[in-house]
Amino acid sequence: MEEKDLIEENEQEKEKPEEYVPNEWEIKYARLQAEFENFRQRLRKEKEEWQEIANAKLLKEIVEIMDNFKLALESIKHTRKKDAIIEGVEMIYKQFENLLEKEGVIKIETVGKIFDPNIHEAVGVEEVSNGEDNIILKEISPGLRPARVIVSKKIQNKEVDNHGENSRN
Repeated sequence: MEEKDLIEENEQEKEKPEEYVPNEWEIKYARLQAEFENFRQRLRKEKEEWQEIANAKLLKEIVEIMDNFKLALESIKHTRKKDAIIEGVEMIYKQFENLLEKEGVIKIETVGKIFDPNIHEAVGVEEVSNGEDNIILKEISPGLRPARVIVSKKIQNKEVDNHGENSRN
Protein backbone atom coordinates (compact mmCIF):
# COMPACT_ATOMS: atom_id res chain seq x y z
CA MET A 1 0.00 0.00 0.00
CA GLU A 2 1.20 3.38 -0.83
CA GLU A 3 1.46 6.31 1.46
CA LYS A 4 -1.35 8.06 -0.37
CA ASP A 5 -3.69 5.14 0.21
CA LEU A 6 -2.82 5.05 3.89
CA ILE A 7 -3.60 8.74 4.31
CA GLU A 8 -6.98 8.39 2.56
CA GLU A 9 -7.89 5.36 4.69
CA ASN A 10 -6.92 7.25 7.86
CA GLU A 11 -9.07 10.23 6.83
CA GLN A 12 -12.05 7.98 6.05
CA GLU A 13 -11.82 6.44 9.54
CA LYS A 14 -11.82 9.93 11.07
CA GLU A 15 -14.96 10.86 9.11
CA LYS A 16 -16.91 7.78 10.35
CA PRO A 17 -18.98 8.56 13.41
CA GLU A 18 -17.70 6.68 16.41
CA GLU A 19 -20.07 4.10 17.79
CA TYR A 20 -21.32 4.95 21.29
CA VAL A 21 -20.07 2.51 23.88
CA PRO A 22 -21.87 2.86 27.21
CA ASN A 23 -19.81 3.09 30.35
CA GLU A 24 -19.91 0.34 32.95
CA TRP A 25 -22.07 2.42 35.32
CA GLU A 26 -24.60 3.08 32.55
CA ILE A 27 -24.95 -0.65 31.96
CA LYS A 28 -25.36 -1.27 35.70
CA TYR A 29 -27.96 1.51 35.92
CA ALA A 30 -30.00 0.07 33.04
CA ARG A 31 -29.91 -3.40 34.63
CA LEU A 32 -30.91 -1.98 37.99
CA GLN A 33 -33.87 -0.19 36.40
CA ALA A 34 -35.02 -3.41 34.75
CA GLU A 35 -34.61 -5.38 37.99
CA PHE A 36 -36.58 -2.78 39.91
CA GLU A 37 -39.42 -2.83 37.39
CA ASN A 38 -39.51 -6.64 37.60
CA PHE A 39 -39.57 -6.38 41.40
CA ARG A 40 -42.52 -3.95 41.29
CA GLN A 41 -44.47 -6.22 38.97
CA ARG A 42 -43.74 -9.26 41.15
CA LEU A 43 -44.77 -7.35 44.29
CA ARG A 44 -48.03 -6.19 42.66
CA LYS A 45 -48.83 -9.76 41.61
CA GLU A 46 -48.09 -11.14 45.11
CA LYS A 47 -50.28 -8.45 46.68
CA GLU A 48 -53.18 -9.41 44.42
CA GLU A 49 -52.70 -13.10 45.28
CA TRP A 50 -52.67 -12.39 49.03
CA GLN A 51 -55.76 -10.24 48.69
CA GLU A 52 -57.59 -13.02 46.86
CA ILE A 53 -56.63 -15.51 49.58
CA ALA A 54 -57.80 -13.17 52.35
CA ASN A 55 -61.09 -12.44 50.57
CA ALA A 56 -61.73 -16.14 49.99
CA LYS A 57 -61.12 -16.89 53.67
CA LEU A 58 -63.46 -14.11 54.79
CA LEU A 59 -66.16 -15.13 52.31
CA LYS A 60 -65.96 -18.75 53.51
CA GLU A 61 -66.59 -17.63 57.08
CA ILE A 62 -69.48 -15.39 56.00
CA VAL A 63 -71.04 -18.28 54.07
CA GLU A 64 -70.91 -20.42 57.23
CA ILE A 65 -72.75 -17.70 59.15
CA MET A 66 -75.30 -17.37 56.33
CA ASP A 67 -75.91 -21.13 56.58
CA ASN A 68 -76.80 -20.62 60.24
CA PHE A 69 -79.15 -17.79 59.26
CA LYS A 70 -80.88 -20.16 56.84
CA LEU A 71 -81.24 -22.77 59.59
CA ALA A 72 -82.74 -20.13 61.88
CA LEU A 73 -85.22 -19.11 59.18
CA GLU A 74 -86.18 -22.75 58.60
CA SER A 75 -86.79 -23.23 62.32
CA ILE A 76 -89.03 -20.14 62.32
CA LYS A 77 -91.28 -21.84 59.77
CA HIS A 78 -91.71 -24.90 61.99
CA THR A 79 -92.13 -23.29 65.40
CA ARG A 80 -94.16 -20.56 66.96
CA LYS A 81 -91.82 -19.99 69.89
CA LYS A 82 -90.53 -16.43 69.80
CA ASP A 83 -87.82 -17.18 72.37
CA ALA A 84 -86.20 -19.79 70.12
CA ILE A 85 -86.24 -17.39 67.17
CA ILE A 86 -84.73 -14.55 69.17
CA GLU A 87 -82.08 -16.85 70.60
CA GLY A 88 -81.13 -18.12 67.13
CA VAL A 89 -80.84 -14.64 65.64
CA GLU A 90 -78.80 -13.46 68.67
CA MET A 91 -76.40 -16.40 68.16
CA ILE A 92 -75.90 -15.48 64.52
CA TYR A 93 -75.37 -11.82 65.41
CA LYS A 94 -72.72 -12.93 67.93
CA GLN A 95 -71.03 -14.98 65.17
CA PHE A 96 -70.79 -11.86 62.99
CA GLU A 97 -69.39 -9.87 65.93
CA ASN A 98 -66.78 -12.57 66.58
CA LEU A 99 -65.80 -12.70 62.90
CA LEU A 100 -65.31 -8.94 62.74
CA GLU A 101 -63.37 -8.94 66.00
CA LYS A 102 -61.14 -11.74 64.69
CA GLU A 103 -60.46 -9.61 61.59
CA GLY A 104 -59.41 -6.69 63.80
CA VAL A 105 -62.64 -4.69 63.73
CA ILE A 106 -63.47 -3.65 67.27
CA LYS A 107 -66.44 -1.73 68.62
CA ILE A 108 -65.59 1.64 70.10
CA GLU A 109 -67.45 2.44 73.30
CA THR A 110 -69.30 5.71 72.82
CA VAL A 111 -72.08 6.44 75.33
CA GLY A 112 -70.81 8.64 78.16
CA LYS A 113 -67.54 9.42 76.37
CA ILE A 114 -66.37 12.79 75.08
CA PHE A 115 -67.29 13.42 71.43
CA ASP A 116 -64.29 13.09 69.10
CA PRO A 117 -64.94 14.05 65.46
CA ASN A 118 -62.08 11.77 64.38
CA ILE A 119 -63.97 8.64 65.43
CA HIS A 120 -67.60 9.82 65.81
CA GLU A 121 -70.15 11.40 63.50
CA ALA A 122 -72.64 13.64 65.31
CA VAL A 123 -76.12 13.28 63.84
CA GLY A 124 -77.91 15.29 66.48
CA VAL A 125 -77.65 17.40 69.60
CA GLU A 126 -79.80 17.21 72.71
CA GLU A 127 -79.86 19.85 75.37
CA VAL A 128 -79.34 18.66 78.95
CA SER A 129 -79.95 20.62 82.12
CA ASN A 130 -77.09 19.12 84.10
CA GLY A 131 -73.97 17.68 82.61
CA GLU A 132 -71.25 18.80 80.26
CA ASP A 133 -71.13 19.77 76.61
CA ASN A 134 -69.93 17.26 74.01
CA ILE A 135 -70.73 14.10 75.95
CA ILE A 136 -72.20 11.29 73.84
CA LEU A 137 -75.76 10.52 74.98
CA LYS A 138 -76.88 7.88 72.48
CA GLU A 139 -75.31 5.68 69.86
CA ILE A 140 -77.37 5.61 66.69
CA SER A 141 -75.21 3.16 64.72
CA PRO A 142 -71.82 1.61 65.37
CA GLY A 143 -69.85 0.10 62.53
CA LEU A 144 -66.81 0.20 60.30
CA ARG A 145 -67.38 3.89 59.74
CA PRO A 146 -67.27 6.57 62.48
CA ALA A 147 -69.94 5.76 65.08
CA ARG A 148 -73.07 7.88 64.59
CA VAL A 149 -73.99 9.50 67.90
CA ILE A 150 -76.07 12.18 69.62
CA VAL A 151 -74.04 14.68 71.63
CA SER A 152 -75.04 16.73 74.67
CA LYS A 153 -75.34 20.50 74.75
CA LYS A 154 -75.86 22.14 78.10
CA ILE A 155 -78.98 24.32 78.29
CA GLN A 156 -78.16 27.98 78.80
CA ASN A 157 -79.85 29.41 81.90
CA LYS A 158 -82.52 31.91 80.99
CA GLU A 159 -83.61 34.62 83.39
CA VAL A 160 -86.77 36.66 83.27
CA ASP A 161 -86.29 40.37 83.95
CA ASN A 162 -88.83 42.57 85.74
CA HIS A 163 -90.71 43.29 82.47
CA GLY A 164 -91.38 39.60 81.75
CA GLU A 165 -88.80 39.38 78.92
CA ASN A 166 -86.23 36.64 78.63
CA SER A 167 -82.59 37.61 78.97
CA ARG A 168 -79.43 35.50 78.94
CA ASN A 169 -76.58 35.57 81.46
